[in-house]
Amino acid sequence: MLVQTLAWWGPRGWAVPGLGRLASEVGRLVSAHGFAAAVLATITAVVMAVAAGLAAAVALGVVFGSSRLAYRAFGLPFEILRPVPAVAFIPLAILALGQGRTMEVAVGALGCWWPMLFNTVYGVGQVDAQARDAARVLGCGRLALVVRVVLPSILPFLMAGLRTAAPLALIIVIGAEYLASAGHGLGGVLIQATSTGDIDVLWATAVLTGVLGIAIGAAVALATRLACPWAAERAR
Repeated sequence: MLVQTLAWWGPRGWAVPGLGRLASEVGRLVSAHGFAAAVLATITAVVMAVAAGLAAAVALGVVFGSSRLAYRAFGLPFEILRPVPAVAFIPLAILALGQGRTMEVAVGALGCWWPMLFNTVYGVGQVDAQARDAARVLGCGRLALVVRVVLPSILPFLMAGLRTAAPLALIIVIGAEYLASAGHGLGGVLIQATSTGDIDVLWATAVLTGVLGIAIGAAVALATRLACPWAAERAR
């Protein structure tokens, strides 16, 4: 309804296509040669970015959540860096890492790890003290305590952060593909459409990106139910 309204009454510069025309362009774009490869390239970069951000968030989150000294020492710099948009680091990342996938993954990980990091820190603070003490009495060292007690306890918090981080990584990776003019992924599709002035393709790509974001969110929600079903039951 909103798209059709904009097509009728929106500013001419937007050139919003009608629903029928937009649906036709979406279908054509999906079946176009090379589009599936572009989607796969973007998804691959997103998965790698989320995995890298997740690993960093868990490692640092457990340290910050377990040690007040570490959080006081490094908490302020992280709080200062958190509002800085990830796209601001793309030019620096291009200079340091080039225009390939490594740059896209690095920028995506840098932009999406914040929700997972702070959820991990909060989750570590919520770990049952009695469970910690019982594990120590049973002879668990620090590593065993983290693996057997801390990580299972923070899993619901971590998955909640992941649900925010994964769609965010999609946005950042596509932005990196576009700004780096790498020529691949959905960012490459947008570059080509921009250079040829094909507004219909731009709108169709935006729609398909939204669908892809919904699919990623649904996949993370399913993974959450499978990884920690007790949290889902408690939420009901």
